[in-house]
Amino acid sequence: MAKKETKERNDQRPPTMADVAEKVGVSRQLVGLVFRDAPGVSAETQAKIRAAAKELGYRPNLAAQSLRREGSKYIGLVFHAAESSTYEIIPAIYKQAAEQGFQLVLSAISSDRTDLEAIDEVIGHRCDGIILIASTLSLTRLQKLARTIPLVSLGRRLTGVRCGVVSSRGESGVFDAVEYLIDLGHKTIAYVNAREMLDIEYRLEGYESAMDKHHLKKTIVSISGDFAEAGGALAAERLLAMDKLPTAVVCNNDQSAFGLIHRLQKAGVRVPEDVSVVGYDDTIAKEAYLDMTTVRQDPTELAKASVEDLAARIKGDKYLSETFLTSSTLVVRSSTCQPRKITD
Repeated sequence: MAKKETKERNDQRPPTMADVAEKVGVSRQLVGLVFRDAPGVSAETQAKIRAAAKELGYRPNLAAQSLRREGSKYIGLVFHAAESSTYEIIPAIYKQAAEQGFQLVLSAISSDRTDLEAIDEVIGHRCDGIILIASTLSLTRLQKLARTIPLVSLGRRLTGVRCGVVSSRGESGVFDAVEYLIDLGHKTIAYVNAREMLDIEYRLEGYESAMDKHHLKKTIVSISGDFAEAGGALAAERLLAMDKLPTAVVCNNDQSAFGLIHRLQKAGVRVPEDVSVVGYDDTIAKEAYLDMTTVRQDPTELAKASVEDLAARIKGDKYLSETFLTSSTLVVRSSTCQPRKITD
């Protein structure tokens, strides 16, 4: 009897936005966009949603909509817990978000927590927009997500997705690092390339451009899987197996450079006396025990560009995709020096 009464009450309740979404086969957020007259929904989908609402007898709650226009004032930040580059970027985003009147909801991706699970968490907190740091989601999923909520991709350059894109100029940063090593007298310079690392092609481009400019032979050590310390150690093993070590190595990030230095030193190779090493990011590179030459991507610049772009999208001032490339600056420390013998 109780089940029958519950069913009758459900049948009598007014239809909701969720009912419309279920009937059309879209997300509740997309239905909300249509009834807020927000951009981002195709004319065909809008027509289907409005037709379904009419059929079900759904009417938007104008009073509730008025309250929601102010938004939750929360930004979701989805990041990879294992990446050292987030240690400085997250505090910088906190500061920039506060200046824009937003608070952050953090959601970490880890070995047992996927990108989608992390994104679902921040959406569940009714965040006004999301910043994805180095997202590995497919373009199709990112395109779908960007149609339902304001979005910024930080650390991954995207095409075909209507969102903000923020990244450092990896190509110019690595180019400057190689130029610096060449100016010191190095002619055999290797590059550690992590094939699965996002946007690695831009950093590789910087290495290749500098080597080509000076007509020097390129030595690219490609590694798969782990592009942190373990990957750097693997790259060192491959260098040690060569007939002759290069006099300098540029790594895809600081963690990789750390692993490479550790393995070289275990083999009796001195850094920088025998091999100069350059990293990228300027995270652990600045620690006193490393004091590593690296390319710094400024966390404040990255955070400012990300939050300002997302805030504009949340306000409805921006809709189309836009890319911001921030500075990348060579920072010289003690892991580099002139090669012991400068030969022609």
